[in-house]
Amino acid sequence: MIAEVYHICSIPALLIGAKNKKVFLFVHGLHGYKEEALAFAKVAVPMGYQVLGIDIPVDRKPWEVLPMLSDVCDYLYKNWPSVSIRANSIGAWFSLLVFQGKDVEKTLFVSPILDMRRFIELMPQREEDYYEWVINHPITHWNVPTFILRPEVDMVLARQATGGRAVSEVVGRDFIRQHQCQVTIMPGGEHWFHTPEQLAFLKAWEENVLSYEGNKRNL
Repeated sequence: MIAEVYHICSIPALLIGAKNKKVFLFVHGLHGYKEEALAFAKVAVPMGYQVLGIDIPVDRKPWEVLPMLSDVCDYLYKNWPSVSIRANSIGAWFSLLVFQGKDVEKTLFVSPILDMRRFIELMPQREEDYYEWVINHPITHWNVPTFILRPEVDMVLARQATGGRAVSEVVGRDFIRQHQCQVTIMPGGEHWFHTPEQLAFLKAWEENVLSYEGNKRNL
């Protein structure tokens, strides 16, 4: 596949695939990197997309991260008429913040953090400035076909919540219901899909979502 490395403002970027009208932005999670987009590109590029992977410091405060992701957002809409998102973990939350109200074709989220306020509230300790920012910047508008893949038990979200339910069943539940997200659960999966079995499941899910959406548009 064709791949080009360059910068969008100060953000390292990797663009994969021949020139096309449609692009997927790949947003990694904590400790991730832009080259993770290569595996997804093997699915998306043959289906008519380019894939743009980026390196952003998702471990930093949201008011530091969002300006960078906003620059990428502006770049996408200047260069492609159709924009979609593929994001992992906290990368999904940052994507929701930046792209809410935008014209997005579809989103594929893996082990996403969808409700950061609830996630923080269930922590034994929290950073008050981060928490206050989250309260003051809710996700208020999301009207995008959203497909979610998550493990049956997410150890990143595995603290216990009210009623003995795992946090993974609580954090994001309201978002999923409100926006009618289509959720797939992998039995025995983990927050970070990394084993051969998990990666095969992930790839099959990506193929199924893109094939289903493509076939639906052709009906």
